[in-house]
Amino acid sequence: MLVDGHDGGEPRPAVVVQAELFNETHATITLCPLTRSVGGEALFRVAISPQEHTGLPVECEVQVDRIISVPRHRCVKLLGHASATRMEQVDQALRRWLAL
Repeated sequence: MLVDGHDGGEPRPAVVVQAELFNETHATITLCPLTRSVGGEALFRVAISPQEHTGLPVECEVQVDRIISVPRHRCVKLLGHASATRMEQVDQALRRWLAL
């Protein structure tokens, strides 16, 4: 998902982490932003590559430690899809970060 930057910032890629049930009906979308700075904290950062049909131009990391909810209108473009395996890794990292 490409998310419009607030305060005039550049649009940034992010991974949607809320339940699909609410994606079309809720006023906000819960996301984890991506960063091009790879090699971060392995316990709460998940590597994701352009070879996975993600629509990303370069390798990135999902920043589970920066989870945010944004108004739906800020989600401007679907880039691609992460694999089920990669999303399971994101889910595990979210559980660690949020102590669930």
